[in-house]
Amino acid sequence: MNTTKFELLEETEVNGQVWYKIYQDGSYIYGTLTRSLEEATNNLEAFANGKQAAPILKVIKTIEVDETHKTD
Repeated sequence: MNTTKFELLEETEVNGQVWYKIYQDGSYIYGTLTRSLEEATNNLEAFANGKQAAPILKVIKTIEVDETHKTD
């Protein structure tokens, strides 16, 4: 059985500010930090229902530079 574990965490800073964030299998899901418990709960439910939990990165262009032929 292959399972994914999502966790909704509440973090209270030393100044008393409260933040909510979601972890997937022990790793923070980028972009889920919020001060709203309702928003965090909605995100958690969306992930549990199949919403992609990782950003989509697309390489647009790659340039390789030969450092051995550079002159100053």
